[in-house]
Amino acid sequence: MAENILSVVAEEIVGKLISLATEQIGLAWGFKEDLKRLRDSLTTIQAVLADAERRQVREEQVRLWLRRLKDVSYDADDVLDDLAYEILRRKVEIRNQMKRKVCFFFSASNPIAFRFKMANKVKNIHESLRTIIDEANKYEFTRAGPINANLEMIPNRERETDSSLDPSEVVGREHDASEIVKLLLNAVSQQLSVIPIVGMAGLGKTTLAKQVYNNELVQKHFDEKIWVCVSDNFSNKRILSQILESLTHSSCTLENKNAIYESLKEKLQGKRYLLVLDDVWNEDSHEWDTLKESLLGINPNIGNNIIVTTRSDKVAEIMRTLPKHNMKNLLNKECWEIIKNRVSTKERIPLTQELEDIGREIAKRCHGIPLVAKVIGGSMSWKIEESEWLKIQKSMVWNSQDENECILSILKLSFDHLHPPSLKKCFTYCAIFPKDYAMGKEELVQHWMAEGFLQPSQRHFSVEDIGFEYFDILLGNSLFQDIERDKYGDIISCKMHDLVHDLALSISKWETLHVEGILGGDIDMSHIRRLSLIYNGQTTPTISLSNNDMGRLRTIFSIHANLGNNLLVVKCVRGLTLFGRHVDELPKSIGEFRHLRLLCIERTNIKALPNSVTKLYNLQTLIIKYCHLLEELPNDLQNLTNLRHINISHKYIKQLPINIGNLTCLQTLSFFVIGQDEGHRIKEVGCLSQLRGGLCIYNLEHVRDKEEAKTANLMGKTGVHKLGFHWSSEREGNNNDEDVLEGLRPHQHLKSLDIKNFRGEKLPSWILARDNYSDGFLLDHLLEIRFKNCDKCNKIPTLGHLLHLKVLEIEGMDNVTCIGTEFYINYSGERSSNSGGGSCRKVVFPALKTLVLAKLPNLVEWKDVLELTTIETVFPCLEELTIKSCGQLTSAPYHFPTLKELRISGIKSTAFERIISKLSTLASLGISYISELVCLREQLFQNNRSLMSIYIDNCFDLVSISPHEDATSLQSIIIGDVTFPSLETFEVSDCPNLRSFPSLQGAGSRLRSLTISCGDEVLPIGLQSCTSLSKLIIECPNLISIPELRELHSLVDLQIFDCSNLKSIPDLRELHSLTHLCIVGCKKLTSLPDELKCVTGLKSLMIGRFCEELDAFPSLSSIQHLHTSLDRLILVGWEKLNSLPDEIQCFTYLKHLCIGSFDGLEALPEWLCNFSSLQILKLRLCKKLMYLPTSQAMQHLTKLESLLIIKCPKLKERCARGSGAEWSKIAHIQDVRFRD
Repeated sequence: MAENILSVVAEEIVGKLISLATEQIGLAWGFKEDLKRLRDSLTTIQAVLADAERRQVREEQVRLWLRRLKDVSYDADDVLDDLAYEILRRKVEIRNQMKRKVCFFFSASNPIAFRFKMANKVKNIHESLRTIIDEANKYEFTRAGPINANLEMIPNRERETDSSLDPSEVVGREHDASEIVKLLLNAVSQQLSVIPIVGMAGLGKTTLAKQVYNNELVQKHFDEKIWVCVSDNFSNKRILSQILESLTHSSCTLENKNAIYESLKEKLQGKRYLLVLDDVWNEDSHEWDTLKESLLGINPNIGNNIIVTTRSDKVAEIMRTLPKHNMKNLLNKECWEIIKNRVSTKERIPLTQELEDIGREIAKRCHGIPLVAKVIGGSMSWKIEESEWLKIQKSMVWNSQDENECILSILKLSFDHLHPPSLKKCFTYCAIFPKDYAMGKEELVQHWMAEGFLQPSQRHFSVEDIGFEYFDILLGNSLFQDIERDKYGDIISCKMHDLVHDLALSISKWETLHVEGILGGDIDMSHIRRLSLIYNGQTTPTISLSNNDMGRLRTIFSIHANLGNNLLVVKCVRGLTLFGRHVDELPKSIGEFRHLRLLCIERTNIKALPNSVTKLYNLQTLIIKYCHLLEELPNDLQNLTNLRHINISHKYIKQLPINIGNLTCLQTLSFFVIGQDEGHRIKEVGCLSQLRGGLCIYNLEHVRDKEEAKTANLMGKTGVHKLGFHWSSEREGNNNDEDVLEGLRPHQHLKSLDIKNFRGEKLPSWILARDNYSDGFLLDHLLEIRFKNCDKCNKIPTLGHLLHLKVLEIEGMDNVTCIGTEFYINYSGERSSNSGGGSCRKVVFPALKTLVLAKLPNLVEWKDVLELTTIETVFPCLEELTIKSCGQLTSAPYHFPTLKELRISGIKSTAFERIISKLSTLASLGISYISELVCLREQLFQNNRSLMSIYIDNCFDLVSISPHEDATSLQSIIIGDVTFPSLETFEVSDCPNLRSFPSLQGAGSRLRSLTISCGDEVLPIGLQSCTSLSKLIIECPNLISIPELRELHSLVDLQIFDCSNLKSIPDLRELHSLTHLCIVGCKKLTSLPDELKCVTGLKSLMIGRFCEELDAFPSLSSIQHLHTSLDRLILVGWEKLNSLPDEIQCFTYLKHLCIGSFDGLEALPEWLCNFSSLQILKLRLCKKLMYLPTSQAMQHLTKLESLLIIKCPKLKERCARGSGAEWSKIAHIQDVRFRD
C-alpha cells in the first residue's frame, strides 16, 4: 500500500518545485540558465506522472523509478529552499545594517562562494533529473498536461459534518449497551468488577463503551466516572496519572507514583466509581495484577466497576471478573443505515431509488463493520453521480482476502478520493503522531505548513485557511474523529481511529518511521523523511543513525526520547518537536537549521533558547508549552520576519523581546506586555495586522493617553475574537485608565472581553455603542464578559441587551452599592425589543447561562427588574448562579426559571431566602458562610424535586434542616434528610449550632459516606444500621461518646477529629474491612484502644494530639502487629513532646511517613535510616527542628523520592539549596520542597 504515496509525493513536490524554480530565475543569482533547465526538466517529468501513478501498482521498475524521483525532488527542494533562505537572510541583515547606519557588504559569508556552491548543486540535481528522464523514456510513459493540484478542485460544502459521538449515529448497539448497563448495576458484591468488551478493529467497542458511560442510570449509580485510553502502553503509573487527571479535570503535574497514589486515595475515598480502560493490549497478567492491587489499595469499596475494551481474547480472560461481551458484526441493513446517515448530511444529494440500491449493495460489502460503513459513507457523501457510486461498488479492493488488509483497503477508498495530492500528504503526515494522540487543529495545520503541503491560493486569505479547509475535509470523510470543541463551539482537536492511523502509516511507511525503544543501524533509512520517537513507558527510545540518515529527515517528533548528538546534524529538518524533562538545552548550532519552519518544545527543562535561534529566518511557528524554567525569549526575535505563530504562556514568560511589531506576518500571539521603552510600547501591537484568536494586553498603565491606545488598532484586528485588558494591581499614583480604555475600542465581532484591575470610575462608552453597519450594538456578538478588580467603578454597565452573552462574571467592584434596572436595560433610546423595534424590550439577558457576582463588599441591593419595569422575562436561560463575598447584600431578585446550579457564600440570609423562594429547577445547591441563616425550609426541597446534591459549610447560625419527604432524586447530599432512598453521601461541615440533626434510621441500604461536623453531644440515631457505610468522618467538639460500630463490616475509612470531650473509642475488632484510621485531637484520650490489636488490615494510620498533659506519646504496642503491612503513618504531636516514640522503629516497611507538631523536637533520630522502603517524608510544624540524620543515614534511604518541609523555619534555613548546613544530606533526593 505504501507505493501509493510515491506518486503523491512526486506529483505534489514537482509542482511546487516548478513554482520555486520560476521564482528563483527572476533573481540575480548568476546561474539563471541552470535554473531554467531545472524547471524544464521538472515540467517534462510532471507530464508523465499520471501514467506512472497508474502503472506503479503492477510494475516494480516504475515504483523504483518514482522512489528515485521522490528522493531527487526532496534534494531539489532543499537547494531551492537554501536560495530562499539566503534572500531572507540578506533582507534582515540589510534592515539591521540600515538601522545601525553602517555600510552593508551582504554578509560575513562570501556571496561569490555561495553562488558558486549553489550553482554546482543546481547542476548536480539537474543531471540527476536528466538521468531520471532518460529512464522514463524507456518506460514509454503516456504524456499528459500538468496535473491540476489547485485547491479550486475541492468541492464546496454546504453543511459542515463532524464525527463526534452523536446518539443518532449509533446504530445497532442498543441491546449491547442495555446488557452491559444491567451487569454494572447488578455488580454490587465484588470490590472490583471487570467487564471486557471484545471485538476486532472498527466494530465500535469504544463507541459502545461511551454509550454505557453516558447512560443515565450509570450516571446516577456511580459517584465518579473515569475514562482512560490505555492503548499499548500499559504503564501502572501512567494509568493512575490519567485517572487522577480525569478526576481533577487538569493536567497531572505529579511525577512521583506514590504522590499520585495518595492523591487518588483522597479523591476516591468512600466513593463508588466506574473506570473505562479503552483499547487495552497488555497480555502480561503480572502487569494487570499490579494495577489491580493499586486500585484496590486506593479504594477497596464494593461496587466499583471497570469496563475494558480490547481486540484480544487473552486480555479479556486475564482481566475479567464478569462474562466478557463479544461484539458482533452489524447487519447489512444497519451498515446501510450508517451510510445513509452520512450521505443524508449532504442536502445536495437526492437519494434516488437507484442510489439506494447501489448503497445497499455497498453496505453488504462492509462486513458488518461500522467504521468501514461510516468512512465509506463519508466518502460517498461527496459523490453526486450514480456512476461515482458504481465505481466504489465495483472497486477491486473489496476482493482482498486478508481481513485486516481488506479493512485497510476499504478504508483506503476514502484516501484515493482525496484531492488535491497535497491533501493526501496532509493525511499521511498524521502517521507521525502516536495512536490516540489528540491532534490540536491549529498545531496540525502548522505542522502541514512546515512541510510545505499548503500552498497559497487565490481563494484563501492565508495558507492557514487552506489547512483548516483540509482539516474539515478529512473530518468530513470520517478520517478524523473524537473532536473536542472550545466554549465557542469551535473544533480545537481530534484523534484518528487506530485503523485509520494504521492506514496512514501503511501508506507512508517509506517515509515515516515510528520508534518505541532502541533503533539500531540495521534499518534502511535511506528513504525515511519523518521520524517519530515515542516513549512506550518501558524503554527510552534511542537511535543510532549515520549523519546522512539524520541529515535527510524533514520532521522529528520526539516524546521522552534520547536524541543525543543526533540533533546536531538534522540540518534539513522542517519540523522539530521535543517533549520531556530530559531535554535541558537546544544545540547552539540550531541556527544552522535554515530549513526549520516549526520548533515545538514542551515540558522540557530548557532554561534559555540559544541566540542562534534568531538566525532561523524560515521559522513560521514557535511553540513553548509548560517549560517552567524558560522565562525569556532571545532579544533579536524581531529578525524572524516569517514568524506567523508564537504559542507561549504569560505564566512563564513575563516580557516579550523588543520590536515585536516587526513580525508583521504574526497571526498567533496570546499576550503583549507594554513597557516604557521604545520597542515595547503599545504601537507594536498596531503593526500586527494579521493577529487572530486571543490577545491579552498587560501593563496598560504605561499607555500615555487615548491617542496612544488607538495605535493598537484593535478595531482593525477582526481576526482577534478574545481580548483581555489588564492593568498592574501593584501600581501607585494617579491613573488615566478611563481615557486609555476608551481608546482600546474593539471591532464588532468580538466574542470575549476581560477587563482586570481597571481603576476608572466608569467603563468605556463603546460598551453601549451602536454598530454603524447594523441596527444592533457594537458588542452584540459577545459571548462572555469578565470584569475583575475594577474597584473604582460605582456602576455595572447595561448588559441585558446583549443577545448572545452566555457568561458574565463581575468580581471586585468595591464601589458598587446597587445593581439597578440600568444593569438590564438603558432607556435612553437604544434598541428595545428582541427584533430591534417596539417600545419596550420584553426579554433581557436572553442567552445568559452563567452569572457570577463576587467580592462586592458594599453591594446592598440587587433590584428585581420585573417588579420595576415592563420587562416580561429575565434570565430565561440562566443555569448557573454564583454569589460570593457580598456581605452587605440584603435583597435580590427571585426570577430564575431555569436555574440548575446555585452556589452562594458570604451573604445575608434575607437575600439568600429571597433568591431561593421561587426556584423549581435546582439540581445542585451549595451554601456557606450565610449569616443569620437558622433553617433551610421545607419549601426549598418541595419545589425542587430534581435536587441531586447539597453542600452546606460554615453556616454557624444554622439550627435545623427540613427537607421534604418527596425529594427522591437526591444522589449526592452533603446535608439533609436521610429518609431519601437514594441517599449515598451525607455530610455536615462546620455548623456547630446545628442541633436537629436527622435520624439515620432506614438509611443503611444505600448510605456509603457519612461526615458529621456539628455541635451535637450524641451522634444521630440509626448509625449502627448503616451497614453499607464505607467512610465515616466524625468532627464534633461536644461529642461525649460514639455508639458501637461492630456491625459496619464495610467500613474502610474511619476518621475521628477534634472530639475534645470524647473519652473512649468504640470497639473496632469486627471492622475487618478497615484500612484507613485517623484519631487526632481527642484531648481526653490518654491511650490507643487495645482492640486495635485485632485490626489487621490497616494500611494508613494517623494518630496524635492526645491529652496535652502527657509528656510522651502513648504506647504503640496495640499496633506493633502492623509493622510489615502499614504503608502510611502520620504522627501528630503537641507542645511538650521533644522526641519521637521509639516504638515506630519497627515500621521499616513504611512508604509514607509524616511527623508533625512535635514542638520540642530538635533532631531526627539516626534509626530512620532503617526505613528502607520510605518514599515520602513530610516534616510539618516542628518549630525547633534543626537536624536531620547523618548523611550516611540519609543515603541509606535509597527509595526516598520526596522530602516536604512545612513550617519548620530552622530546618528550612539549614536546608537551603547549595548553602545550608543540612543541604548535603538531601541534595540527592529528587524532589525537595519547602512551604511556609
